[in-house]
Amino acid sequence: MVAVVIIVLVVVGYAVSTRIHPLRWCSTCGMTGRHFGGIFKSSWRPCRNCSGTGRRDRVGTKVIWGGTGNTGFYPKK
Repeated sequence: MVAVVIIVLVVVGYAVSTRIHPLRWCSTCGMTGRHFGGIFKSSWRPCRNCSGTGRRDRVGTKVIWGGTGNTGFYPKK
């Protein structure tokens, strides 16, 4: 019984955490928002995964809340 209560508290805590802090850093660009070229090292373009913001939705944000589109603001329903 105690284990069930602990699991419920962890799940609810994670859900609240994803609602308050929905974003994580983009692992592809390292939060710079830039993707540097392979041959010309000084040229860059916006990162494809985060659209140049350097931030991405957390997995729980997408699963529980439907995601924010990597903006950090939930769409109005």
